[in-house]
Amino acid sequence: MASLKKRIPKPDLSKYDPTPLYLYTEKDSLNRVTVLKETAKDIYLIAGRYSGVEGDARLYTPLTDEEKGEIERYLRASHKDALINHL
Repeated sequence: MASLKKRIPKPDLSKYDPTPLYLYTEKDSLNRVTVLKETAKDIYLIAGRYSGVEGDARLYTPLTDEEKGEIERYLRASHKDALINHL
């Protein structure tokens, strides 16, 4: 069974900085995790691992709870007061 992909519609991407932040987890240091930052705000979206495009949306493979926590800890280390969301 194929893993469920989460979608971000391309029009929604305009509210994020054009250059994403890429982080790696300890468990999977080969496949980067995409983190998007809202333009002019200290709000981050942990999107997951990029997996392609479908129609008018980018697709991301969701992270495990452990990986989400790890990425959030990395972000908190340098952006303590940031609002962090998960796709």
